[in-house]
Amino acid sequence: KPIAVTERKFHWPQGRRPDDHPGLSELGL
Repeated sequence: KPIAVTERKFHWPQGRRPDDHPGLSELGL
């Protein structure tokens, strides 16, 4: 589900996580 900007744990300059970055499920969040 979408999350509020203030709730984001990561801020990417491109506005999205890099393809090579682990997903939230892989990080255990």
